[in-house]
Amino acid sequence: MIPDLRRPAHGVDPSEPVDVGCGTLAPVRSSNFAAMLDYTFDCAGAPSRVDAKRLEFNIIVLTTRGRWEFHGGAGRVEIDASSLMAGVAADNYGCRHDRRIGDSCIVVGLRPGAIDPDLKPLFSKQVIPARGTQSLLKRAARTDDDDLFESLIFSLFDEVSSASWRFERTHAPDVRMQRAKRFIELHAFERLRLADIARELGLSPFSTLRQFRAACGTTPYTYLLELRLERAKALLAGIRTPIRAVGTMVGFTDASHFSRFFKSATGYSPSEYRALRSPETRAAVVDLAQERRVG
Repeated sequence: MIPDLRRPAHGVDPSEPVDVGCGTLAPVRSSNFAAMLDYTFDCAGAPSRVDAKRLEFNIIVLTTRGRWEFHGGAGRVEIDASSLMAGVAADNYGCRHDRRIGDSCIVVGLRPGAIDPDLKPLFSKQVIPARGTQSLLKRAARTDDDDLFESLIFSLFDEVSSASWRFERTHAPDVRMQRAKRFIELHAFERLRLADIARELGLSPFSTLRQFRAACGTTPYTYLLELRLERAKALLAGIRTPIRAVGTMVGFTDASHFSRFFKSATGYSPSEYRALRSPETRAAVVDLAQERRVG
């Protein structure tokens, strides 16, 4: 049930189902470094057990319905929605499915180039509790922003890897991550992707996100949006630049995307915020306060 993410069908036609031997794999979306796919066991036509398979990429499988049996390094383990399967490239595996109940899963994988080739294996265990991972997956599935999609998928792999290895995070200052912050600040209002930051640091995108979050307490994407938000607030409050131009000036190429982002972050649309923060509105508030004090 684990896909080979190199298959061109995943990037060319995300609506076309793919037969993976024991069920149907339907690509949901993909980006330069990550992919998300739906899997459903074919109760009627597929074999219930398949062995001697090999993972091509680092991958996480979360069960959304039913249960199935994973055959891996720790033997045979039954998996349902309370647990997830995590595997690294070159792992051998097998699976067995129950025809009476069937099962469905969400499969996420990292494409080539997403992680450093000499990085230690992401997972020390192949089956771990699924606590806290569903929300990341739901957000990744809903977003139409490729940068946010990749950031969320990398965050998911980081969370699962951390749970697998059970290491303690450190928030000690990191010189290279301070350099990453400066790079983001210099280019925050341009078209900036996680891959650009990673290239500047000489790391993979996954390692960049993991190390940045450990050092700074947030993801590069969230830090970028915080800078854009503060700049947008200043522009809306200070000068009469058209709202569409404000969005462009802070790095958004789509005006509707900028408006949705701004309202989600502040509770106000850009025009509402401008009305509240304009010099005329502030002056009127001051006059009203003075009148009340005099009265």
